[in-house]
Amino acid sequence: MKKILVFGAGRSATTLIWTLGDLAKQEKWQVTVADASGDLVQQKVSGRPGLEGVEVNVESDEERSALIKRHDFVISMLPWSLHALVAEDCLHLGKHLITASYVNAEMKDLAAKARKKGLFFMGELGLDPGLDHMSALRLIRQIKETGGTITSFHSYAGGLIAEDCDNNPWHYKITWNPRNIILAGQGTIQYRHNGALRLLPYHHLFSSAMPIAIGGKDRYEVYPNRDSLKYISMYGLKGVPSIMRGTVRIRGFSKAWDALVKLGLTDSLTPLGVEEPLSWKQFIAGFLPNDPSYSVRQLCADYLSLPADDVVMDQLEWMGLFSDEPIGDFGLTPADYLQNLLVDRWKLDPHDRDLVVMEHRIHYEQNGKVREIRSSLEHEGTDPDKTAMADLVGLPLAHATRLFLNGRLDAVTLPVPFEPCIAEPILDAMESDGICFRESVVAPSDPPSFHTLMN
Repeated sequence: MKKILVFGAGRSATTLIWTLGDLAKQEKWQVTVADASGDLVQQKVSGRPGLEGVEVNVESDEERSALIKRHDFVISMLPWSLHALVAEDCLHLGKHLITASYVNAEMKDLAAKARKKGLFFMGELGLDPGLDHMSALRLIRQIKETGGTITSFHSYAGGLIAEDCDNNPWHYKITWNPRNIILAGQGTIQYRHNGALRLLPYHHLFSSAMPIAIGGKDRYEVYPNRDSLKYISMYGLKGVPSIMRGTVRIRGFSKAWDALVKLGLTDSLTPLGVEEPLSWKQFIAGFLPNDPSYSVRQLCADYLSLPADDVVMDQLEWMGLFSDEPIGDFGLTPADYLQNLLVDRWKLDPHDRDLVVMEHRIHYEQNGKVREIRSSLEHEGTDPDKTAMADLVGLPLAHATRLFLNGRLDAVTLPVPFEPCIAEPILDAMESDGICFRESVVAPSDPPSFHTLMN
């Protein structure tokens, strides 16, 4: 009997845990779920006979290694900063390991050492990274194998709220790590447009968002991700003139988020000298000119060069930025205060369903003609527990586990799912779950340049 260990029982691990539990009897597995919160673990395993839960301090070398030693195959759903601890133990103890996180230089080095020992080490087996790689590379391979020459690659993705559950003016709720939402886009953004390097500073990113239709629904907007140029080598796109990956939101989000950036609320580096209880109205006033003859809302609108009745001001009001509600603990950064507020304001209601959208757009030349192919995915969650995000992060990991333990991934050599021998079986398994990309060939459109839309 194979013994599988899952580290982490957070929201994105739910579908993975339940799928492994469903497969346990059929596959003759024993599945253990370990997390720092014993209560959270019990929520995930209770009433599911294929699962066992344990509480563990993963930063304790003794507890962590003792748990890993008792298992054959480890799946880490921990924060990326803890993966190396688990990986080093797996390497030392001769255990296989997969994760949903990006493979950084440290993990890549550990994966190379693991491969020499005959161990299966792989990351980027979730949604983004994961399904984005596998689906895009399949499309790129198909074009190249039929003699096409790629001239433009654009890929967009976003975790959103289902349309009939969209009941707040931001058109957004939290379905993944809230810290990553707060810090999204920080740094210099880079992509290629018609052969030229294009650079966007963080303070112009959200004002560059452009409207887009995905899957026939003309309700979205997209802004560029931080670094699209690394995908030139990763995806074999050397010489392709236009390359960009972007984040999808529902229209109206980015302009309002741009206001938060301009106010300074996404700063995660500066602990504030708050020594007494402070309301959100007082906190926001600290960023603005001091003029008691005007309301904080009016001062904020003037600071942002917006009319006081602008929809963005309504979004900020709804969030509570001009309220008497206390901001909370002393000495945090603006980003900390904002995160605490948004976790409350943007929480999923009991009957909410989330939505994940992804679309690849590739221009290519073939037989003297220019074509554009679009490959789109839309997937809704079931409820606030079994979310679309959890499905699309967890199912690739579950299928990779089953494929490996059934001896079907012997030819894999890379620490990422770029090779057809792993990507194709996982994509096929996802399609059997009803999760598939829909492809269409459309009249070619000009690749977008986000610089043209900056305020």
